[in-house]
Order: sequence, then structure tokens, then C-alpha cells
Amino acid sequence: MEILFWLRKIPRYFVFWVLIDIIYIFFISSFLGTGIPLSLSQFIGVHLLAIAVGTMVMFAGLGGGVLWIPVLTFLDIRPSEAVAISIFTQIAGKGTGSLTYLFYGMVDMEKAASFIPMALLGVTLGFLAGFCIPTAYERFLLYIFLLIAGYLLMRTIQSLNTQNSDAAEKIPRDTMPPLRRSYPVVVFSSFFTGFLSIGNTDWLIPHMTLKLNMETSRAVATSLFIMFVTILFYLILVCISVWVGNASWPHGTSLLFATCSGVIMGGQIGTRLIRIPWLKKHQKHTFIILLAMSIIHLIW
Repeated sequence: MEILFWLRKIPRYFVFWVLIDIIYIFFISSFLGTGIPLSLSQFIGVHLLAIAVGTMVMFAGLGGGVLWIPVLTFLDIRPSEAVAISIFTQIAGKGTGSLTYLFYGMVDMEKAASFIPMALLGVTLGFLAGFCIPTAYERFLLYIFLLIAGYLLMRTIQSLNTQNSDAAEKIPRDTMPPLRRSYPVVVFSSFFTGFLSIGNTDWLIPHMTLKLNMETSRAVATSLFIMFVTILFYLILVCISVWVGNASWPHGTSLLFATCSGVIMGGQIGTRLIRIPWLKKHQKHTFIILLAMSIIHLIW
């Protein structure tokens, strides 16, 4: 029983993840250039970059695609394949980070349990739509997403001028809007996750803070947990699609040896940044900046 107690407790310490990361680098270095087509310098560079991306994603709550896709295309990965690699990478980072948030009680499990089925419905519809909707209409749907994301960005900026959601007076529970009213937002945002591989946290965090009156840190933790389950299910859909012959694995998957391990480490850093009062106070500002970058990137 004492061994089980320590097995649960040790992962909560940051030094544990640092040691695991160092051991992993030493272990994987023996395969670089032979079994894995990456040089040591390439591996270290991508690994450090993944730590930075994972830190920002888990701290601000924004989808990692805005940060990963430009980098992967710079590494000669085609945009269509970069999207898949980005999604696979986020599973690792959001997985460990979300579990950390969960262990510390920051995830609103009532809302997560209510929204996850809707998110899975949305991502499934979006994934299936990718086989049915002509490519010419993808740009039109992307513009719809950008318009709504822009609206949410403006509303979030306006909320800074009126009141801080973390210090705002809480709405009594009996006057809160029913969670079912949020279902269309969850389904619609997750549809774009399955169709265009765009994270649903870009919509869920503003919606939770503005409409459900949640603290920014709690909204980030809950949205990231929902996003983790969503993209994990998306991975299952991709695997099924590859198995039946409707798709193929993307080129450049060897980068996942560097990116996944890096975002796991970054996820542990990002979840701990909110313990610093000054950074927690500016968590919403960071989200606004990264959401604006995401919109600019998608337009570009």
C-alpha cells in the first residue's frame, strides 16, 4: 500500500518529470541517425521548442496548432500532414497537463462530463464531413470559424475593461444558464476539430468565462481536459480510417519522438505557472494574445 501511495504522489513533483525527460533523452539518443532519421541537434532543437509550445498551451489554454503548424511546415512537412502531427503531439502534452489539473481539483467535472459527449459528437461529424464536403467549401467554413473566433476575441477583450472574471462576483447557482444551452457551442467548435483540426478550446474558454462565469484558470483547465478527450477520440478515428484504407500516416512522424516528449515536459511547466500570482493574473491576457495569433495564422 505504501508503494502505491508513493507511485501516486511522485508524479506531482516537478523534479520527477525532469529526471524522466533526461533519462528519455539519453535512451533515445542511441537510436538517432540509425533507427530514427533525426540528428542529435535536430532532436534537441525540436525537443526544446516542444517544451516552449507545451508550456504556453497548458498555461493559456489555446490550441497548439497555431504554434506547431508554422514550425512543422518550416521543417519541410506538408501543411496537411503537419496538422495530423500537431494533433498527435497535443495528445501527449494535453494528456499529462490535463491530468495534473485534474489531480489538483481544477477541472470542473460536472461541466466536463456534460460537454464531452457533445464534443465527441462534434468531432465525429467534422471527421466524416472531411470525406464528404468538397475542398472548395473548406475555405468558406474556415471563414465562418474565423468570424466567430474574432467575435469571441473582442468579447474577451471587452471583459478586461469591465471586470476581471477571477475577481467577479459569482452568479448564484440557481440563476446560472442550463448547461444544455452550451451544447451547440461545444458541438460546433468540436466539428472544426474533426474537420480542420482546429482546437475547440479557442471557443470553449471564452464561452466558459463569459457565459458560465467561470474563473479563467478553471475554464482553461476544464477546456483542456475536454480538448484532450476530444483529440484522443480523433486519433482513434484516424487510426480506423488508416486501417480501412481511407487515409495514410503522415510523413515526418519521426519528429513525434522529439515533440511528444517535449510537450509532456512543457505541460508540467505550464500547469505550474498559474501558481505564480502575477502570471495567474495575466492568464487571460496571454490567451487573448495567442488567440489573436491563431486568427492571424489561419487567415494567412
